[in-house]
Parts: sequence; C-alpha cells; structure tokens
Amino acid sequence: MYIPLMARVESLPPLPQSVLELEKLFTSEYPEINELVDVISRDPSLTADILSKVNAPFYGFTQQINSLTQALTLFGSSQIRAMILASSIQKCFEVDLSPYGITTTEFSKISSMQSELIFQWYMEIDITLAREITPIAFLMEIGKILIAKDILGKEKQEDFLKDLHTYTDISDVENIYTMMSTPEVNALIFKQLNLNKTFTETMRYFNDEESAPKSMKETLFALQTVQKIINIREQFNEETINGVMHTLKEKSYDVNSLQRVIRRIQNKYMRVD
Repeated sequence: MYIPLMARVESLPPLPQSVLELEKLFTSEYPEINELVDVISRDPSLTADILSKVNAPFYGFTQQINSLTQALTLFGSSQIRAMILASSIQKCFEVDLSPYGITTTEFSKISSMQSELIFQWYMEIDITLAREITPIAFLMEIGKILIAKDILGKEKQEDFLKDLHTYTDISDVENIYTMMSTPEVNALIFKQLNLNKTFTETMRYFNDEESAPKSMKETLFALQTVQKIINIREQFNEETINGVMHTLKEKSYDVNSLQRVIRRIQNKYMRVD
C-alpha cells in the first residue's frame, strides 16, 4: 500500500448524517420514493446539490427538474443514491483530474454513463443485481481523484498523461506512479466510509476476479464490461464494443440487449458537448 494515498483516505470525514440515513434505508430494503424524499428534503444542502446535478447539461433535459420526486422518478433511486455518495466523497477534496486529461464535468459525465449503461443493461437480466451494482458503477472511478492529487503533488502530470496513452491498462500506469490502482483506492475509501461491504469487496477483487468468490463473478464481469465500453480514455470505441460483444456471445449473453442499451446511451449523452 502507498502510504500517502492511505493517509488521504484516512483523513476523510464521516459521511453527513442525511447520507447515512439514506444508506440505512438501502441496507434494510429497497426504499420507496416518498421515504427517500422525506430524508433528503430534511437536508437543504443535499436537496440543492441533487437538483443541481440532475439538471447538468449533459443529461439533455429540455425542462428544468425542480423537485426531488421528479428527480427520483426520472433517474431512479439507485442512480440518485450513487450521485449522493459521489458528491459527498468529492466534497472532501479539491477535484482536479487534469493528470487524466479530463475535466470535472467530463468525469461526472463518464460516471453517469457507466452507471446508466449498467442499470439499463442489467434491468433486462436481473433487476435486484441492477439496483445493487448501479451505485458501484457510478463510484468505480472515484479513486482517480486521489491518484490525480498525488500525481499533481509530484508534478508528474505530463509524464503520467503521456503514459496513459502509451500503456494498454490504465491501472498499470497508476501502479507505476502511486503503487496503487483506482479499484484499490476505492476499496480503502468505501471501507473508511463504512459503505455496504459489497462496495469494498467488489473493488478489492476488481483486478483479481480469479480470486473472487463465485457469488461476485457476475458483478465483476458486468462492471468490467461497462468500464471497457466507457472509461476516461475512450467511450464507445467500435473496436472495443466488437470485442465485448464477442466475449458476451462466448458467455451466452444476449448481445442484442446490450447493443440496444449502448445506442440509447450514445444518443442521450454523446450528442451533447
């Protein structure tokens, strides 16, 4: 483990009480929209934050979303939960992702596309799993915020960005510079914040699926598949998608289902600057 990154994670403050209350709802059962609205509305700052995020230009809504009920209806509870967790974590740091060659807005867009792709895809396969892994998908790049901060502190951003375009695997570059990859940093963050154990375990095995318990294999495969299609380096690369579809056919997945979802996500997000 890389001590400077561990120290940054350990300095994270606890999640706000309103966020903890929301997480408690999700651990006991899948909550109703009115229950979520009741908890969120008690926190004016959280309410304003959600409404600001759901009205981001890259979502492409022609009319302003003005209420929590409307936001939860349009995005779904899993997606709103993911936004809340991501926002709460990001508020603890100054976010500068320039070492990865992307802006904060682009980072948010990528996270949104990843989570929406996995949710729409898995809603046709396993609704329960779809709800469980959607927030994990939204958060699976969050560790890059801390890695970027470390790279900036070393003034190695130019070398790092150059290597990102040279190496095939982003995790390899992260390991070279910080001795840790994004999933490893994520696992530390999720454990520090006492999030659902599934969050931590998924990240722990993300780059080591052979060692993962059998019960986690499908979750890991789904998240890895989505990350191949959408990541900080490329989104919806045709050659990559063809490779993914070949793998899905070998595993007897319905490739037509994922292809339909990919087209929907592309039409929704990629037409917006």
